[in-house]
Amino acid sequence: MFESAALGRSCSNKEFEEKAPQLRMRLFNAQLQCIERKIPVLITVAGLVGSGRGAIINLLSEWMDSKHVQNHVFWLVTDEEKARPWPWRFWRQLPAAGQTAVFYDGWYGEAMRRRCCRDVGENEFTASMHRWQALESGLAESGMAIIKLWLHLNKKDHARALKERQENRSLVHFSPSDKKIAADYDGMVSAASRAIMLTDRDNAPWSIIDAADPNFRNLSVVKAIIAGIERTIAAQDARAARLKVLESVPDVEEDARESLVSTLDAIDLSSVQAPEHYQKELKRLQKEIYQLSFRAYKKGISSTLIFEGWDAAGKGGAIRRLTAGTDARITRVIPISAPSDEELAHHYLWRFWRHIPRAGFITIYDRSWYGRVLVERVEKLTPKEDWARAYAEINHFEHQLTSKGNILLKFWLHISPEEQLRRFREREAIPWKRYKITDEDWRNRDKWPEYARAADEMFLRTSTEEAPWHVIPAENKKHARLMVLRIYRDALKRALR
Repeated sequence: MFESAALGRSCSNKEFEEKAPQLRMRLFNAQLQCIERKIPVLITVAGLVGSGRGAIINLLSEWMDSKHVQNHVFWLVTDEEKARPWPWRFWRQLPAAGQTAVFYDGWYGEAMRRRCCRDVGENEFTASMHRWQALESGLAESGMAIIKLWLHLNKKDHARALKERQENRSLVHFSPSDKKIAADYDGMVSAASRAIMLTDRDNAPWSIIDAADPNFRNLSVVKAIIAGIERTIAAQDARAARLKVLESVPDVEEDARESLVSTLDAIDLSSVQAPEHYQKELKRLQKEIYQLSFRAYKKGISSTLIFEGWDAAGKGGAIRRLTAGTDARITRVIPISAPSDEELAHHYLWRFWRHIPRAGFITIYDRSWYGRVLVERVEKLTPKEDWARAYAEINHFEHQLTSKGNILLKFWLHISPEEQLRRFREREAIPWKRYKITDEDWRNRDKWPEYARAADEMFLRTSTEEAPWHVIPAENKKHARLMVLRIYRDALKRALR
């Protein structure tokens, strides 16, 4: 794979001085287009030890508008990062619209180093590469420009660069692991070759750079970044044209679904809970959950619970009864409403990754990332190709959440249209409940069939073995609350086993 990048090509100082000003201006203009068009740019600078990764990052900071560039080095893993799924440390640093993030090695560096040192087997390494490739595809499809650079050296040039770094250890970052990996040139090249082969895609390709000569390397890197940005702009224009055409084409699939009966219609809503037994059972379950959740905290097992369902279905009441049975010091409730400007500037999953619980903690989402395939779909806030792609993105996201035995529970609280109408009118009649009813609630009610069809497809595509949906009959609030608590209690027991 690296034969063409190990030729030791060079560029004289005179030639560099002639070409650099023009390339620098092209790079600046490409960045300016990204700012104007609100395109986020992610540049991953990876390569062999001594290939000039740090020099490239310094060059980009000089040649680009540094106000819109953030550099991120992932050398040290913090306690905060250790306590969460591994992708969390990268998601929180992803660029906003119009901004550029430069990742030193990015999510590839650690994986390649561990493979080189034989700390992970081929199957585990391959699986991790597939996960990163899936993430990159989702980011690229959402409009992010992804540029991946591998700076390569042949064996002789690598040995020379390594010797220089060892002689200047007081001036450069050169850890014991760097020394160990650098000594195994063939092993690192093999790991890099495998990673590049598994993750090289049209929307997120690798550029392999001959890094022996700094001048040639620098010009080649800048050309690759300009090409990556131009590729993204062309894709964005093609997407806009495609969406314009699709807007004029009737949605045959949606028309066909209108005649289908929702699976929610088959849910038995007749279950009730006797009032005289409710308080006793509630207290018993809350006490049991408190003890189990504290054991889970000590074992580092986190819990992520999401609540979806119809307006006035009782999500808030169920959440209050649930949190009454957990320690407030390790529990957070995140109410999800319309995204802020900062959140709109990022990939839609970014704001949910920010609140992912650390090991042992509990996060409860009142509404969730499923808004992408519910309200954004029904209200036509998001193009069909975006919300249709979201099912796979969500499944991938939830797979990360359930790693290491962590708990993920998804509740849909279901009521009948008649019961919803009764609760709406009750809210209007009672002064201290009036704030709960809005014009938007009435508008959503008028679109009940559309929301039911969207929920049907959501259940079909995202109810997985590791993260199934729990549809809760909520016509009787007391019954629904106890059912939610029992499901969480049982999940805690399974996780602790």
